[in-house]
Amino acid sequence: MDKYKENAKGIIINIKHGVSKEGPGWRSIVYFKGCNFCCPWCGSPESIPFRKTKLTYEDGSKEIVGKEITVKEVVQEILPYQRFSKGNLPYGVTLSGGEPTAQWNFYFELLRGLKYFNFPTAVETNCSSPQFITSLPYLDLIFCDIKHMNSEIHKKLVGKDNKQVLYNIKKTYEAGRDLWIEIPVIPGYNDSEENFQDIADFLSPMKNGLKVELLKYG
Repeated sequence: MDKYKENAKGIIINIKHGVSKEGPGWRSIVYFKGCNFCCPWCGSPESIPFRKTKLTYEDGSKEIVGKEITVKEVVQEILPYQRFSKGNLPYGVTLSGGEPTAQWNFYFELLRGLKYFNFPTAVETNCSSPQFITSLPYLDLIFCDIKHMNSEIHKKLVGKDNKQVLYNIKKTYEAGRDLWIEIPVIPGYNDSEENFQDIADFLSPMKNGLKVELLKYG
């Protein structure tokens, strides 16, 4: 595999190590800063801006969220954990956010860097990037949200329509990648019977290698 661009730079919130979720086995999770969707129900609004942000807590304490980092620095931080595994599962890495693909160059080169060192990789994404399919060769598992099937309503809710999202889901499935569809159930936004039926109709042709999970809000 070609050497990755280790000096590619991005901004992240943090990296958590030794996590047993967001993918099989033990993993590190890299939380990207910045998102191209503005979901009104977002549980971590500090992850939306593509810049460092200052948080003030109820007790008056303050925290700066976000730090610039290179691909090389991320890979070097995670490499020591590669010796850990859970059963026969090698230690993996999940890219989360924010929205990882919204920092495309950093996201893409980080995936290449992780694969250079043979890490199993996963991404939690809204699947809205027009370039997303080009990253599939470096991904083993994809978690993707379906927030609403109606494109106009989707745009009103998060600021963008869902055409690219649905296209990328189809292409990811056709590429044979493990795909996990997550559906956040938000009362008053997307919990109508019609929307659930539309989602079921969209996903029904996809059977092998597809998992679907309803995520209860709140």
